[in-house]
Amino acid sequence: MNFRWVAISALIVFAACGTDQLPTRKRPLDVWVIRSVLDRQPRILTIALDTNCYVAYDVARCTLHKVWKGGIILQGAAYTNQPNLQPVSWGSSYSDTLMNKWKIEVDGKADNFHAINKGYQFRRDRVNLKFAIVTSSNDTVQIEESPEFITDNEGRPGLERKFKTTNVPDGVKVSTTNGKSAFVLKSNGTSQLTTWFNVITHIDGSPKYRSDHTGLNYMEKSDCFTCHEVDRQNVGPSFQQIAARYKSDETIIGKLVAKVQTGGSGEWGNSVMTSHPQLAEGEIRTMLDYIFTLKSDKREEDIENNQTEDAPPAANTSPGDGAPLQGLHPSFDLTTIRKFNFRPRVGGLAFLPDGRLVISTWDSIGGVYLIDNVETGDTNKITVKRFAAGLAEPLGLTVVNGEIYVLQKHELTKLIDHNGDDVADEYASICNSWGVTADFHEFAFGLLFKDGYFYATTSMAMRLMSNEKQLPDRGAVLKIGMDGSYEKVIYGLRQPNGINYGPDNTIFITDNQGQWLPASKLIHVKPGEYHGMRWGHLDTLSEPPPMAMPAIWMPENEVANSPSQPVLVPAGPYKGQMLHGDVTAGGIQRDFIEKINGEYQGCVFRFTQGLETGVNRLCFGKDGALYIGGLGLVGGWSYNGKQWGLQKMKYNGKPAFEMLAIRAVPNGFDIEMTMEVAPDAESQLKKLAIQQWWYKPSPDYGGPKMDVEQLKISKLTISNNRKIIHIELDGLRKNHVIYFHLPKMKSKSGQDIWTTESWYTLNNIPG
Repeated sequence: MNFRWVAISALIVFAACGTDQLPTRKRPLDVWVIRSVLDRQPRILTIALDTNCYVAYDVARCTLHKVWKGGIILQGAAYTNQPNLQPVSWGSSYSDTLMNKWKIEVDGKADNFHAINKGYQFRRDRVNLKFAIVTSSNDTVQIEESPEFITDNEGRPGLERKFKTTNVPDGVKVSTTNGKSAFVLKSNGTSQLTTWFNVITHIDGSPKYRSDHTGLNYMEKSDCFTCHEVDRQNVGPSFQQIAARYKSDETIIGKLVAKVQTGGSGEWGNSVMTSHPQLAEGEIRTMLDYIFTLKSDKREEDIENNQTEDAPPAANTSPGDGAPLQGLHPSFDLTTIRKFNFRPRVGGLAFLPDGRLVISTWDSIGGVYLIDNVETGDTNKITVKRFAAGLAEPLGLTVVNGEIYVLQKHELTKLIDHNGDDVADEYASICNSWGVTADFHEFAFGLLFKDGYFYATTSMAMRLMSNEKQLPDRGAVLKIGMDGSYEKVIYGLRQPNGINYGPDNTIFITDNQGQWLPASKLIHVKPGEYHGMRWGHLDTLSEPPPMAMPAIWMPENEVANSPSQPVLVPAGPYKGQMLHGDVTAGGIQRDFIEKINGEYQGCVFRFTQGLETGVNRLCFGKDGALYIGGLGLVGGWSYNGKQWGLQKMKYNGKPAFEMLAIRAVPNGFDIEMTMEVAPDAESQLKKLAIQQWWYKPSPDYGGPKMDVEQLKISKLTISNNRKIIHIELDGLRKNHVIYFHLPKMKSKSGQDIWTTESWYTLNNIPG
């Protein structure tokens, strides 16, 4: 059985269109209440009441949006690995004259009010939506609405809506209206509104993917749009560039088919193309046919105006010495803690006070799971229970005072278990109001709670049309209050997939390279700073403010591709340093941070590989182990093409010979090793290579490095304890990246060095 196609078919969620009446309480889907984008509307709650009736609420406006017979297709990055799509509905609507707008009257006069989504709660097999209506005089009316599908004796379909109002002041009247007529809700009581529909015998449309060209359809089902765009270079060349370079003759097409199947690099710089052995030759030819429809009269050199400079070639290409590590760090033992049939694409990771691990999943379930006995590492003892489901791409999660909060694509939500059965009964909306569109790339990442506020990050949209503008809340760190208020802390980010505590109880984030970001970053969050991504700012500013320097630059394809959540190491030989994962490059990198002239700066080291998939979330447990949540998307956002993982690493006491830290000193650096260096280290270190460069932001993807130069070592000494290598350099400059490449040297005990490279971001030179 082809598991890939079974999985994809399972992700296409839709209801049958038969006319057989099912029991009212039997739902057509396991997860029958779903938050998502729907039909280009960004904040929708879909409720699968019956095979004959779906309803959708626009929770941004707190109104009934649509009632129809048919279903939904959960398509898009989290659901079907199609990055540029979002969920859509299909079928036929029952009525366009529904009572679907609120009307508030105060003493007989229409009032200017605003509605606030408060979430929803499950009671007695029904879902109850909660809204707050705030009048112009700041009175807050509470409304609950519970929809249900019903039929009469003749089989005619209907929608029953039960309303409960509380806190309605005297003189205030609440109605739901369609603009022509209105239904008045009972004040501080319960009302019921029933709408009957004609039987639908014919369904408009059928469940299918959006596609304009068969080749485009194949490409959306594959991973092409992860690394390529139609008209702009991304990780790889644009499709227009490809069409301009190649002729559509049989010889060229045959070579391109082979290239797509086998993958590799060299044709378009250092970027590596993923192999696609699963694609048939006919499918690739159809994709190429679509690409060649993009050919224009422009020459390749005119289109290819956003290529970046290639990085200097590494001195060596063996693992850990100019190329990514392959194995597990020798100081740690690795345990896989997911059961064989549990394959989580981990979006969030946290611990409850009782020791249970909580994870959220970026998939078709949109779930939150409670995992017990993880400290044993024994999958026969580990238990998994689904606590919540139907969340919209939950890529952040935290636990505050024993309560679970999850960050969805468009909402911060508190999950409440009222009856203690380890299943969430209420999905309470904390904040549902930052700016969003239906763009697939508008993620909300991570979740941190500090001093009474939540902190999260938002990414930029990537598929906006020319008449659309980037919303001001995108590419930012948001500070969110328990009352639902929020503010931007820093801005000018691109895809900041990671937030956590750093040294001194400060907040650090990571950001991904791309347009206007020549390399990935580790950033110390300081209020008001701008970090370089110009989208959304050139619309309002003739010139953006100066870009704040990151604590660490992480060069693309050298030590980072898609950095994710950082975490502070609480104990052991690396205590006080940070680790961060990488979704695309895989593995974990280590960050040494120091403070020079009041500003954080430091260096990044390769740390470990040997993990089952790309690393998205990290969390230390009470047992001292590092818990690792993996995630991937077919193609460019995955390590080795794998998409799920849940493991833990624990320090085993075995030392590894490597650089522990690099510290800036006047005129140079001190490289601290974890072990004494060998007696012949002085002669070996004559091969030590050091480069420096600076980055010039541009509208192109990544790079370029500017003024790359080899630095001359004027003095090199080794400390009496044989652990500190002191280096003095000529021509050292601030606001540069300093690249260190040690030779393949040994410790005094004869142990080989684990990794030989580091990248130090020298924002300030010590006095």
